[in-house]
Parts: sequence; structure tokens; C-alpha cells
Amino acid sequence: MPDLASLALGALCVYLALRLLRPRPAAPAPARARARYSAPGRWSWLKRGAARGLLRIAAPRRRAPLPERPQELQRDPHALDSVYFTGFTEADKTFVIVRLARRPNGVCEIWLFLRVDGVGEFQHPVHPDMIVADESEKCWSGGGLTIECLEPHRRWKIAFQGLLRKGPYRQQWSDEEGELVHVKFSLRWTTFTDVFDFKFDSHPDSFARALALEKWSQELFQRIKRDGEQHSRYEQWGQQIGEIEIENHQKRELFLRGIRTHSYGIRNWEEFYRYVMLLMHFEDGTSAHLTVLCKPATTTHLAVGYVLFPNGKKAGIDWTDALLAEMADDGIIKDTYRVSFTADGKSFSVSATLDKEARPMVYNGLIGKGVFHECIADFQLNSSLRGWGLVEFYYRDEVGDLVPSVNSPLKLKEPSLPASSKFVVSFTEEHSQCTKEVGGKGAQIGQLTRLQGQLGNQFIVPPGFCVTVLALEQHIKQNQALQEAVKELTQVACKIKPGNLQELCKRYSETFNSTRLSCEIEDAVLQRLEELGLQQELLAVRPSPVGEDTTDKAAAGQLQSELGIKGRQQVCGAILACWASLYSFPAVRYRHQRGQLIPSLMGVVIQQMVPAEAAGTLFTCDPLTGHPGKIIIKANYGIGESTVTSNVEPDTITLLHSPKSGLQVTSKKIGSKKQHVHLSETSQCCISDDIILKVAGLALWVRKAYGSARDIEWAVKENLIYFLQARPMTSFNMESDFELMHEFDTGLPSDLQWLTTATISEAAPGAITPLTWSVFGTATQYVIQQLGALNGGLSQLKLHSLRGLDMYCGHLFLSILSYAASCEPSNVINQKNNPLCSPVEKELNELGFHDIILQGLHLSPWRKIFSFKFMKFLLNSSSKQRYWEEQLQNFSIPSGSDAAEAYLHLTKMLPEYFNAYLTSVMSSSASIMWTSYLIDTLSQGENKLTAEAIAVLCKNCPDALSTELPHSVEVIIQAVRDQGNSAEFAKMDSQTAVSWLLSADSGEAGKAFQSFLKRHGFFSFGEAELRSKPWADDPTQLIPLIQRAVASNHISKKKTQTSVEEAIAAVKIPITGLRKIILPLLVRKARVGISKREYSKTLARKVYALFKTAYWDLARQMVKEGFLPDEDLLFFLTHAEVGEILQHRPLDIILRANRRKRILDQQNLLQFPEVAMGRPVPLRFKEVADLTTETVLSGIIISQGVAKGTARVLKSVAEASSIQQGDILIVAIPEVGWTYYFPLLGGLVTEIGGILSHGGIIAREYGLPCIMKCKGATIWFKSGDKVILDGFKGTVQKLEE
Repeated sequence: MPDLASLALGALCVYLALRLLRPRPAAPAPARARARYSAPGRWSWLKRGAARGLLRIAAPRRRAPLPERPQELQRDPHALDSVYFTGFTEADKTFVIVRLARRPNGVCEIWLFLRVDGVGEFQHPVHPDMIVADESEKCWSGGGLTIECLEPHRRWKIAFQGLLRKGPYRQQWSDEEGELVHVKFSLRWTTFTDVFDFKFDSHPDSFARALALEKWSQELFQRIKRDGEQHSRYEQWGQQIGEIEIENHQKRELFLRGIRTHSYGIRNWEEFYRYVMLLMHFEDGTSAHLTVLCKPATTTHLAVGYVLFPNGKKAGIDWTDALLAEMADDGIIKDTYRVSFTADGKSFSVSATLDKEARPMVYNGLIGKGVFHECIADFQLNSSLRGWGLVEFYYRDEVGDLVPSVNSPLKLKEPSLPASSKFVVSFTEEHSQCTKEVGGKGAQIGQLTRLQGQLGNQFIVPPGFCVTVLALEQHIKQNQALQEAVKELTQVACKIKPGNLQELCKRYSETFNSTRLSCEIEDAVLQRLEELGLQQELLAVRPSPVGEDTTDKAAAGQLQSELGIKGRQQVCGAILACWASLYSFPAVRYRHQRGQLIPSLMGVVIQQMVPAEAAGTLFTCDPLTGHPGKIIIKANYGIGESTVTSNVEPDTITLLHSPKSGLQVTSKKIGSKKQHVHLSETSQCCISDDIILKVAGLALWVRKAYGSARDIEWAVKENLIYFLQARPMTSFNMESDFELMHEFDTGLPSDLQWLTTATISEAAPGAITPLTWSVFGTATQYVIQQLGALNGGLSQLKLHSLRGLDMYCGHLFLSILSYAASCEPSNVINQKNNPLCSPVEKELNELGFHDIILQGLHLSPWRKIFSFKFMKFLLNSSSKQRYWEEQLQNFSIPSGSDAAEAYLHLTKMLPEYFNAYLTSVMSSSASIMWTSYLIDTLSQGENKLTAEAIAVLCKNCPDALSTELPHSVEVIIQAVRDQGNSAEFAKMDSQTAVSWLLSADSGEAGKAFQSFLKRHGFFSFGEAELRSKPWADDPTQLIPLIQRAVASNHISKKKTQTSVEEAIAAVKIPITGLRKIILPLLVRKARVGISKREYSKTLARKVYALFKTAYWDLARQMVKEGFLPDEDLLFFLTHAEVGEILQHRPLDIILRANRRKRILDQQNLLQFPEVAMGRPVPLRFKEVADLTTETVLSGIIISQGVAKGTARVLKSVAEASSIQQGDILIVAIPEVGWTYYFPLLGGLVTEIGGILSHGGIIAREYGLPCIMKCKGATIWFKSGDKVILDGFKGTVQKLEE
């Protein structure tokens, strides 16, 4: 029930609204100087209060879904669907501004402004106009610019391939073309903020202030309501990373930060008088937007905007002193502006300095009665923080059109028709333009035939028809042998049954060719030949698979074409040959490797051959560079097949073209043309310049109609131009290795961010697969945000900008400041080194709490102390841990009847993965607090980690399952020796050894091995990596170690016990007073806490193992169903991409996954510093070597003892097969998998890690000498070096040979 105050407020608002809406006598017209912007009246303060109340009542309670795909345009001339991106570098003057707005009638508005420092300014050739053809329905595309959403509210791709005008930005329309250069860039945009939805997130006070200035009427509120319903806009900020190539300049990398805007609905620009918009991003990671606009029909002075803070919080601007009348109202834009505004109770004072050389402008789209000025600016916030961005000015021009009128472009579009029941359709029939009816090649020939008519028959498509997909389906349906053969092919290709795929394909093709067309199909073909008068003509019979000759797929050369066919018998035989080639070995292998169905659909194109005088191919852009201003023609005498098949050296003609300069031939390379037998003179070009220009000009029309570059087969006979087909050029859509290397890089809002590989690298050493990133990475970000929310640092989870875990080149990094913010309540109790530096377990002198405050993460003292949610969660961590103990007794992930169902089960169960992870982290946090108190006690407030003391005091923790692992391995080794057949066991291959150990013949050795799998089988060599199989699923991983240990003189280590009193006595740090009294209690509690921490991690690892098993099961099922060519490829897809493949079988995702698999090897070669500020930079050999010029390297003591032996320097567990008995293992990261090899080792040295690392805990329990944080060890030492590891001094040294 509402309280009395709420009822009173509502009644007051209603009363005031009725009073203010009451008709009034007309007031005299204001002076012209005040006509545009309403001024505050006597009752403005009262109206503002009433408006605030009304707005709060009318505010939407639920957020509407925010679309990230192109929207269907409404039936209104002012409908639009616009995306806008900016990007600025902080190091120089480089910037990028792009915008594409889809408009009715197949047109698109484009903005493209670019400046590359040291190279120059560039803009799209149509500017200051901005109308181009809309070239795609799947993404935003036009004028060579493509903007595509890769992952909603997370990742976008911005790509351009085309000509840009170089030089100063034009301020008015001109017929001069200017200097055009070829520019190509591809940028990956990744968010680092939450979404700001103007309709939902704007502060109501901003609208209340604007409404208070206006004369209220029923019509006013109706117009406001209409505007709110018709148009939506939301924004995010993020980073862009990519490469740019500019003609005659070297390729360079770009790293920028900027805004992304999506605006859609109906926007009538004629209703806007003007506005000023400031877009600002500051060096601390703060982003801000302020717009002041005048829309006479509703609000003449509305100021709206927001501030996005570095910690993820967002707040609408509630007040500003910015006035339109004082911001270039006369059209003269000044060099500097100052504004102030407030948001979230904070004041912001901003100064903007506009760049005089970077103020590009464009005329307003379809109406041409407005002007946008994009003024690049440097900002300063509160006189201390630097910022970058722009100030945008818009003016409505009431005089008239500013640019020439633009006709709607000619555009080909595949018709949407009901399925045809015909076996054949002519090129002139509408069904011949549908890919699903006649295949890709047939559809584009049908569309080309339609274009022939639209262009007044300036070119000719030779007559013909298509045998439809229905005919092939009918033919197979009537032949039982073909059905069985297709089924067997599928089973062998998908590894359901063994067999020789190549031999099966050969046999199937022979079976297919031995069949006959049914009477219905044959009669339909012969009748159409007769209708078109083609009975006695030479024909080309070509296969037309569904999906081929599209922008996503081109499988030229995979299938068989028949040329020179004539007569009934040859035509029918050629149709069968085309169909049979669909199941040739190259075609079947091609589809299988790309996750396409083995049973495939195909049409057949039957087309009259042209007895050409000359023929060839034409590329509407340079096929090597993609230069859109170049046309390449390959020409030969006679038919053009020889130029396509590369049987001869044709003539090569290059032309240049531009929108205003037309076409010109720039070079001719005369080929040998040796296959032409009618002419003896081949030193001249086989086509005249007139024909060259005519063919090229018509090809440009074809390119415009399709909206993409084309590979056109053409012929000339008696000066008539024939176009035989027009395939899309697909080679330019492939991502570069650089793009794939940085594909999943997260957005960093500031170069002041501190990142570390510590802690996270133990679970995920090296680069991880995309599937692991999408599951484990998202879970980690979720857990860190939950910690922040529970601690009071965040009010709610930020679904679209998960922070705390970052990725760069496939490697994971923890954000130290995000971690510190999530732990801020503990700062009251602990010293700086705990919350800020516990991930790296060392002091970072450059980093302090002022950095947290700078990031906007500072909490009030009472919220630090009384974080009730956090304390409640800590107290409940034990109950949640017991919950998982019970759950794991029967926890399972259903497999499903097929791959799609298995995927749905996995998706439904993923929250359990997240919850298990969160429970583990929270239980660990509760358990490890005693260790933190122990460290504080030992350091005596000096912020100094006493690693040696901890190594002694925290040894002999109560038994935890994971610490048993090395001893359990030794039990197996000893049992195999006791069997008396060590030599025979050592010679077995891994699979044979596993089979023996799992059989009854293995005796006690088998029992020990099976017991090990039961207790430790959930472990894997790579805790977080989903690709890494649990040992229970693949026990062959364990055999090499056991075999080497059995064959060597391995001596089991005896576990020694050290009491608390003995450990304290052995500590060399002087402890006096109260600390001496409480120290025994802290040591006992710390030991128990470490054990509990390991136990909580063990429970989480068991859950991880179940998900790993489930994903491998899904992979096997997807291979059986033909979705994947091999099981391992699943892990190079994100979880969302797996679902997309199961639903649509998109070819591009499978191809990208294969390339990601190769890129992972390159990513794993990279090494990064343990701590980095800003974007991580991979270490180079020289950089590491220079840091370690001494022959003695030191680290922190983890486990005491001295060991001499051979250094074994390894990069990953995958190289562990080279480990020999007694080796000193030297690695970068103490990942979990190494602990399995402890029985073989003499000692362990790592470059990162710490006292509480899993490997460090087990090394202490096992008695293995170990030091960590030994920087440069993997570079300084080489495998085979003789070294001595001193676990008492914390050093490792090379010995003389």
C-alpha cells in the first residue's frame, strides 16, 4: 500500500498538471533573439517540481530489449536505423569516425572521417553529401564500409575497403574529386562500459528542467509521448584495435577508445533546429556525454547526458550550465568552450579545445537541409584530467537543398516466393532467382537476366534454364541404391563406422552415373529445350549447389561442369554427371571439413554457349589488394573457359575508375594466347579499347546492383556483350592473423589500469581456447563482480561490461584495481599489501589507495565496516560448501538424444558452474583470512611478506585431497615394481598400459591405479581449460610418468611432520609481546584455513571436470551428426557459436575456428610480465635477459631444501614427456598439472606464483625444494644445465660442468 506522502505527492502533481494545462489567452510574440529558446518564467520552479513528479510516475518500470541487429525500417520516410562509432588515440592525433544509417528505398547515410598521424586526413568521396546504397540486410553496409555485431553489447567489427579522399576536410559541396587513395582497415570494438539507454537511464531532472521552460498544453505532451515511442537510442564506450593499410604507406596498428551509438525508429530532422553534443573520454577511464538541443515542437532547450565511471557505475546528468545561445548560435564555431554539469552528486567542470584542422562536416542526408560539424577536441576535466573526443554541432538550414538530388540505387534482391513444384525453370522466371530453388549459381544467373532487362539489354545473358533442387531430391527418392550409398557416405565421413571415404565416393559416383533420369524429369528438360529453341545448340551444363556462389561460400573447382553438350542424350547424361560430382571425394571432403551436411542439395544450370570471338573474366576490384578503383580484365580469343582454368596466358587489362573521372585503361599485358588456332598473330590485345570500356562500364552497373565486388564471366560476339555469370568475390572477407590474435581482447577504459597474470595463470597458464574464455572467463568476471556487489562496491551486476578479468592475445589477466575494490571492506583490518597486492604477493610501491579513489571506487567508512551482505555470504560459505558436497554425490549433466539437446542441457546447467566457482572463491576468502592475519603479525606492520617464515609455519596442513596426489602416484609406482614386470610395463604403449592397469591381471598395481582415478580423476593438465580432458576420461595421459619412474631408481619421499611449536621455533623473525602469545593460534588456524581452501577448490574442480566431460561428449555427438569435422574444433568456438552452428550451420564460423586453432600456437609463444599497467606488452628475449645478468637468480622461498640436478626448462605440461628422474623443473607458471610430476622431480623453480599457490602448498607438503617469483629463470637457464636449487636461501645457480 502506498504511504500518505506518496498519495499527497500524486494528488499535488495531478492538481498542478490540470492547472497548467488549462487554456490561457495567447501571449504576445517574444523578441526574435529569444524566439528559439524559451526562457524561465515566473512559475518555472513550480512546473519543474510538477514535471519531476509526473516523470517519476510515468517512468518505464521494465527495460525493453535493446536490439543489436539491423532493424526492419518502419513505413515512414523518416525511418532510420543508425550505428555510429568514434575512436581516438591518446598518444597522437589519429582518430576514426564512422556512421551508417539505413534509410527507406535501399539507401544508406555514411559518415567516414579518418586522420592518421603523420599521414594525413581522409574522408569518404561522397562527402559532404552522405547518401550511398544500402548493401546488406544482415549488417550495416554501404560505400565500402561494413559494421557488424559479433556479440551483442560486447564486440563489433568495423571494416572498410575502398577509396577515400585525402586532404583538408571540405566545408562545402564541390564537383572536384580530389586525390583518391585506396584505404583498408579492420577494427574490433570491445566494450568497457555498461549500456546507457537514454529512454530508461536519463535523469528525470534534465527533462523536468526542459519542460518547465515550455508552455504546457495537451498537444505538447502528446508530441513528447509520440517522440518517445517512435525513437530509441542507447550508447556504450569501448576500445578499438586493428590494422590500417593506406596506399603507398606501410600497414600500421591502431588502438583507440571511443563511443558506440545505436539509434533507430523515426527521426524527422526537420523538427530539429540545432544541437550541440559533447562526447568525452578521460584518462582515468571516465566517459561522458552531454547534449543540449532545441526541438521547437517539444523542448527548445533540453540538456541530457550521462557520466560512466571507471568502476562501471553510470549516472544521468541532472544539471548543466550549457546554453545553446552561447554555443556558436551564430554559426561561428569558436576554438574553446567551457561547461559544467552534475551527476551522481558530483560536479564536473569541462573545458574543450577544438582542433582547427579537424572539423569535418556533412550535409544532412535525404533532406539536405541541415549541416553536421564534427569538431575533434581535447578536453580537461576539473583542471586535472586529460580527455579526448569531439564536439558535434548541428544546424538546420531553412533555405533549401544543399546537395544534388540522389536517385534510389538499382539493387538486386532475391525474391521471397513459395516453393516451386517444377523440375525446371527458365532464367526469365522469378523462381530462377531463388537460391533454395536452383542453387547459388542458378540464382545469380536468374538475377543477372533480370538486370539485363532493367538496363535495357545493354548486355545479354545467354538463354537457358535451371534444373531445380526438387529434381535431384526426386531422383534420389526414386533410387534406393543412392539413398543407401548417401547414408553410408555420411556414416564414414562422420566416423560413425570405419571405411575408405575416397573409395566410397568413387563407387557412389559410378552408381549415380549408372542411373537414369525419371520420365517426368527428362520430359520437363526436353520440353524446356524445345521451348527455348536449344535442341541443336551447344550447351554448357554446370552444377549449382545450394549455398555456392554466395558472399559466404565459393567452392569453384569442386564440382564437374560439362561443355559443348548437344542433344537429348548428352544433356541427360551431363545432368547426372553434375549430380554425381556432388558426391565426389573433393566435394564430400570440402563439405565435411566445413561442417556442412554430406547429403547436399543442388540445381543444374543449362545455358547456351556463345561462339565468342573473345571471352574471359572481369574482376570489379583488384583481386589481390581489393582496390575498388581498379578493374582487372582477363581476355582470350574464343570461349572464356581457358582463362578460368589457367590453361593459357590471357591478355590482362587494368583500368582505373572513380565516381567522377570515369574509366580509363592504364595498362595492357599481352598474353601468349597459344590455344587460339585461328589467328597467327597474338601480339595484339584480343579486344578493342571500345569493347574494354563497354564491358567494364556494364560490370560496374552489375557491381552496384549486387552491392558487392563481382567476378564476371563475359564474352563478345559481333560487338555484343554477353555476361555468363557474376560470382561474388569472397577473398576479402577473411580476418587477418592480427585480428584473430586480438579477437577476444577485452576493452581497457584507461592506461592507468593495473593487470597481473598472478593467481589466474595457475588455473589458465598460457593462451586459452575461445570456448574456455566464453565459459570460464565469463564465470570469473561474474565472480569478481559478485565480490564487488557483496562488498558494497557495486550496486548491481553489469551484464554487458563484466570487469575484473581481462584478456589480451588469448592470455588472462586479473585487474588489480577491480580486485582491490571488491575487497575494500577488508582494508579496515588489513594493510595495503593484502587487498591491493595479494594477487601478486608482493608490494607495488607505485600503486596506492589513491589509485582506487581515482577509479571512483572509494566507499564511505561505514560501508567499509558494515558490509552486511559480504559478512552474511562469508558466514554462509560453509553451508554452500556442504551443499556442493551433497550435490556432487548425484550431480550430472544430461547428455541428450542429439547434439542440439545436449547443448541445451549444458546451457541450462552453466549457472551451476558459475555458482560452484563463486562458492569456491568465497570459501577460500573465508579460509584464507587467518593466513592474512598471520602475515600481518609476522610483518609487524612493515608491509613486508615473510615468505621464509610462512614456508616453515604453514607446512603440514591437515590432510586435503589435492595434497595427497604425489604420494598416491608413488603408491602406483611401487605397486607396479612389486608386480615384478617393470621392464615389460615400461615398454607398453600408453593405451596398452591403461588396459592392463584396468584389468584384473594387474593385481595391486591395478587397484592402486583405479583408486587413484577414483580419487583424483577429476584433475587435468590445465584446471580451467575445457579442452584439457580429466584424467579419468583419458588415463593414457598418466602413463609416461609412471613408466619413467618405474624404469628409474626412484625413491619415495617420506612425509615429515612438524608441530606448530617446532615450526615457530624454527622461524628466525623475532616475535615478542602479544604477537608471541597469539602466534600459535594463528598458525593452527592458518594451516586449517589452507586445507579448507584446497578442499573448496577440490569441490570446484570436480564440477569443472563434469563440464569438461560434457563438452567432449557434445563434441563427439556433433562430429557424428556432421556439424564438426573433428571433436577438438569445438573448443575453438564460443558457447554461443556452438548454438549458432547447431541451428544454422554457418560456414564462416567453422572456417574461423580452424584458423583460431592455428593462431593459438602463436599466442602460446607469447610471455607477459607478471604485472603491467595499461595494455600488456609481450616480453622479448632481450628484455628478460637484461633483467637477469647475474648467474645466481633469487626468488621467494616456498619449500625449504637443497637439490642438485639437471635443469628441465619447459613451457607447458604438454612438454612434460622430457622430464627425467631428479630433474630441477623450471617453468613460468606453477599450474596444477605439474604436481602430478613431483615424484620425478628434484626441485621446482617458477617465475610467478606465491606462498598460497596450489603448487607451492603441495611442494611444501611433499617436501620438494621450491622457489617462486624467480624472474627470468626460463630464459637464463636451458634444459640440460647443471644447477643447484637452495630452498633455504631462495636461490638457483648454474654449476660448472
